[in-house]
Amino acid sequence: MRPNHWTMMLVSVGMMVSTSAVAAPDEEALAERLAANAPQCGRFEQSRWMADLDTQLDSRGYFEHQEDGLVWQTTAPINDRVLLSEDNDELPKGFQVIAPMLGGLLAGDWQRLEKYFTTELSGEEQRWQATLTPNEASIAERLTQLHVRGSQQVDEVEIDFANDDRLSLTLTAADCDNLDDSDPAT
Repeated sequence: MRPNHWTMMLVSVGMMVSTSAVAAPDEEALAERLAANAPQCGRFEQSRWMADLDTQLDSRGYFEHQEDGLVWQTTAPINDRVLLSEDNDELPKGFQVIAPMLGGLLAGDWQRLEKYFTTELSGEEQRWQATLTPNEASIAERLTQLHVRGSQQVDEVEIDFANDDRLSLTLTAADCDNLDDSDPAT
């Protein structure tokens, strides 16, 4: 039995719809959108799984882009401020590796990330995902993969460390003038 014209047309339309629904977002367009929508400031919730201690530490706080780097201010459970910058020699080695990567992610600087990672994009344009695998030895010694999700900006980051630790971040944009005033989780 030979399929009729309408059956063939429906199959063709179905194939076009399913192909476009699974097509990964264009990397260049995504980079432009992330850069255009990168928040100057934001809040974070963070969970760190420490494999050697078999425990999870949760924290929250805010971040702010400044000229000399990314300020990462933890407000709970302790108050701690770190300047994430490649030039900050006081950072532990692990943070020195993460600083350019995290700064690049939060600023939407995809080209900076390509210097350190091989990127695989998937999902849809408004709900995309990226898996970043280190291609530089100094980073690969500490990180195995990053999983990033977002829409107009980076919303979630999961980092898998070489020592089996994991870090999960949830990020939301915030007004820079009100970062110290209120903590939405309290």
